[in-house]
Amino acid sequence: MKKMLRIKIAFACSLLSLSLTNTTLFAQDNYLHCGTTEAMKRLFEANPGLEEQYNKDEEIYKQQDKEAAARGYQETNRDVMLTVYTIPVVFHILHQNGTENISDAQVYDAVRVLNNDYRKLNADISQVVPTFTSIAADCEIQFHLAQKDPNGNCTNGIDRIFTPLTNAADDNSKLNQWPRNKYLNIWVVKTIGDPGVAGYAYLPSNQTPAAIDGIIILSTYIGSIGTGNSGTSRALTHEIGHYLNLKHTWGGTNSPGVACGVSDNVSDTPETKGHTTCALSDATCNPPAIENTQNFMEYSYCSNMFTAGQKTRMRSALTSTTSQRSSLWTTTNLAATGISTSSVLCLADFVTNSSSSNILCAGDSLKYTDISWNGNPTSWSWTFPGGTPATSTDSTPTITYNTPGIYNASLTVSNASGSVNATKTGYIRVNPSVAMYNANFYSEGYETGGAIPNADWQVNNIYPGVNTWTQTGMASSTGSKSVMITNTAAQSTYVDELISPSIDMTQITGSNIGMSFKMAYAQRTSANNDQLKVYVSTNCGKNWTLRKALIGAAMASGVAPTTSNFVPSASQWSTQTVTLTQAQFSSSTDLFVKFEFTSNGGNNIYIDDININGATGISELENTLNFAVYPNPANENTVIDFSLTAKQNVTIKVYDVIGREVVDVYKGELNAGQHKYSVAENTKLSGGVYFVNLSVGGQQFSRKLIVK
Repeated sequence: MKKMLRIKIAFACSLLSLSLTNTTLFAQDNYLHCGTTEAMKRLFEANPGLEEQYNKDEEIYKQQDKEAAARGYQETNRDVMLTVYTIPVVFHILHQNGTENISDAQVYDAVRVLNNDYRKLNADISQVVPTFTSIAADCEIQFHLAQKDPNGNCTNGIDRIFTPLTNAADDNSKLNQWPRNKYLNIWVVKTIGDPGVAGYAYLPSNQTPAAIDGIIILSTYIGSIGTGNSGTSRALTHEIGHYLNLKHTWGGTNSPGVACGVSDNVSDTPETKGHTTCALSDATCNPPAIENTQNFMEYSYCSNMFTAGQKTRMRSALTSTTSQRSSLWTTTNLAATGISTSSVLCLADFVTNSSSSNILCAGDSLKYTDISWNGNPTSWSWTFPGGTPATSTDSTPTITYNTPGIYNASLTVSNASGSVNATKTGYIRVNPSVAMYNANFYSEGYETGGAIPNADWQVNNIYPGVNTWTQTGMASSTGSKSVMITNTAAQSTYVDELISPSIDMTQITGSNIGMSFKMAYAQRTSANNDQLKVYVSTNCGKNWTLRKALIGAAMASGVAPTTSNFVPSASQWSTQTVTLTQAQFSSSTDLFVKFEFTSNGGNNIYIDDININGATGISELENTLNFAVYPNPANENTVIDFSLTAKQNVTIKVYDVIGREVVDVYKGELNAGQHKYSVAENTKLSGGVYFVNLSVGGQQFSRKLIVK
């Protein structure tokens, strides 16, 4: 079996903001390390002889450094001296459509930071303390996003991968690696499995498997914009230093501040204990000589320089065949990765300025921006179905959407290299600014209206290709249908949204305005923590407010875990309530409700009998009422069917969608037992949508009725 030398470097991921113009102490609290020393010890114990070989290799590096130092770190080969090494880079963004799915702009900013740091172009280079200004180095190394993928296809050097492996990431998360002899692979993740670790890299070693060679780093440590910030933006600079064979300035451990006397085997980096504060005048190890606190391979978080010796060590790594680093910058590879060839316009793409997944109110506007790559377009041709204007030749058009609906958007861009186009289907959702329903109650039992999504209910399947909300006839609280998600272990971490039509809440009166719904759910095992959250929006779905959250066993309401696919019995439905009496909700003329289900690999969930009215303190009466309206949809006659367990005052009325009473079916006292009433006996309803309202003892229940 091939032995593996795994040298894992990581550093702290918690820090305070730094002002690089201030030389006071900046504490970097709660930093954690990756345990490199312990990992190496375990590796050496498991592989007899490996530590000896590693130490022999390091002796060679030390001798090379001494020789370079004697030359004043001047490279002797003229061709090498003239070379600026360009490294092709690919960013693999591992995400689940959260904030970890960082923007292209944030990646571009990260590359900008790298190139400034490695070419001594960073603005804060002027803050280097005088002791080290003479050895602060332009490393003559630069980075360029790949323009061709391993198959020769056009790319922008950003590879987005939807995967739960973005969580607690480790070497198993290094998906879709591009060949390490052609690209520097950087995997951007949400969290790393080692607590407190912001990122890690592998030092060049022929024992390091190619499949894991590269850098893994948190999305919040990429660039200085978006989820990144200026304080964390140098993390990638640090990790690439490891990738190019630099150790921490205090040596090959991950324990700064512990002791002096451990070397990084670079002659011009002074002996140091390692720093987690910006102690610019510290001279602990070799007084009065101060330590290079501002070095990029420190933990001070006021880093702004490499030394000439570090430059030489990194450039030596790039001319060595170890880990195939010397293949990266060759003329052949720069052509193969598209970096040295002319940029060709090969993909059309665009974004909007929306912060809400392009969900609008009717009458709202969006600004579109072209992000096509790799060449620079010289002309644009846009089409916007449902928008005003419907076409544009601007590079950044602003479009107004006045009519509710779901719309595509298309762009064709052109330059001397040719033209390319892109169409995004269902890209824009325009919700009505006037409520679809404004009766004094709203109900939905999914008996009518057809499969979802439909004219009323939206489904946001955030991760296409997996199960999402659907109408089902397998189970129901009342009637014969409900909505459900088929949830399995393969569905784990996926999120699906079910969004209601808009409702005018000002038409609903009562002392306890809110919503009730029936839910059935079972865990697959007691460890499953699926989640259901209920949100409301008062601005057409652009922003949402959480009103209820259920997780794991709390969702199951006493239903025992079942390893088979859960189909509820009549007794396994629970009633859930959501209070909507807050002023911003009860006074909304355009309220939307969203059910958001997040899978933890559990079991199926069902929802039925949604009611929004003025008396949502639903008692056990609803569980025994068996209130149904059938047939539904109806051609002519419709039967209203319900049961009473005791004598009650009952009112039955039918309303249209704007809240007008159209049929007064019954009003009076009824005895216990089953009761049926025919709507057609009172009046014939024309085609359309209606609500049947049943009032029993002052409690309101409703069902939607569709008449063909």
